[in-house]
Amino acid sequence: MMKRAAMGAMGFTRAAGARGAGAWSSRFSQLSTAGRDTDAQDDAKAAALKAPARDDAESHDDFKPVVKTPSGSVHDTIEKDIKENPVMVYMKGIPDAPQCGFSAMVVRILKHYEVPFSSRNVLEDPELREGVKSFSKWPTVPQLYIRGEFVGGCDIVTDMHRNGQLEEKLKDVKPDL
Repeated sequence: MMKRAAMGAMGFTRAAGARGAGAWSSRFSQLSTAGRDTDAQDDAKAAALKAPARDDAESHDDFKPVVKTPSGSVHDTIEKDIKENPVMVYMKGIPDAPQCGFSAMVVRILKHYEVPFSSRNVLEDPELREGVKSFSKWPTVPQLYIRGEFVGGCDIVTDMHRNGQLEEKLKDVKPDL
């Protein structure tokens, strides 16, 4: 059994005149509801969080929300890339030094087929990174294009590789596969 000094140091108190282990109660249990908001206060806080942000004239531009929309030039660049390059990968990093495991997997699969491909590092250009996602309407990178057609990301490319569909698609680019 704990000594009185230890019990008191841990936040326990002894009811006046009470004896035995059941006489000790925790100050923490008494405080557990202290300072707690009512349901009405909780609802008010939740409503405030859901409310749209104010456009404060006094707020500095650095703190105002920024909505990025890819410019037409980014989409034009992507369109040009996928037309000029039979196999194009938008990835994190470069083929010799991918900076993400998913990008590394797509590169490894393409190198397995010994097919020539071009790539762009989306980490170097935030506009390109967002632009490629809006162009394909696919939320993740890497993204593979073959003959101007969006194939998919790492999971789709991997599945196609495993079931032989990717090899069939790449035969358009490299007939001797």
